[in-house]
Amino acid sequence: MWASPAVARADRVYIVRERYYVERDEPRSSLALGFDLEGSIPVDVPRSFTGNDVRGGGGFKLRIGDQIRWPRLWMTPEGGYAYNHLFATDDVGHANAWDVHRLFGGLRVGFGRFVVPGFYAHVGYGWRDTGDPAVRRASGLAFDAGGFIDFHLIPQLGFGPHVEYVMVDAQPFTPHWVAIGAHADIHF
Repeated sequence: MWASPAVARADRVYIVRERYYVERDEPRSSLALGFDLEGSIPVDVPRSFTGNDVRGGGGFKLRIGDQIRWPRLWMTPEGGYAYNHLFATDDVGHANAWDVHRLFGGLRVGFGRFVVPGFYAHVGYGWRDTGDPAVRRASGLAFDAGGFIDFHLIPQLGFGPHVEYVMVDAQPFTPHWVAIGAHADIHF
């Protein structure tokens, strides 16, 4: 078996007005590594007992998955880690940051070849840590859903903007935010 030949692959050859074009088959599946960088806009976050206001923030996301391709449909089951830093200040101006971490799994779906619009959703576990003594460390269900546009100038690299809604059920204050950012994906 170890001396048997590798699997043979055929290329399509087109002849158009005496010019030859070779179209190579792309693999149906590839490893996808993704990185997202985003700004956060809190939504419906109440003031804490000490008067903290959560104003905004930023974060990043690391993703790994298996991209499965059909002619114009891309599906990527993926998992990853996300971190968001939300800025909070109290009535006297002291800064108390909210650090929100998430581990997640979900699905990313895109349509097209060079310009690829799509959507995604993830579910997982999230936890929040604050500098506010009145808001204890808490954890719970995490959820995000969003849309994106990928630009594929070369087949192994996609990049573009995205927007998503994020919720982490960490009581008594459940952070919700809208994230707007950019992402890049590399396919192996």
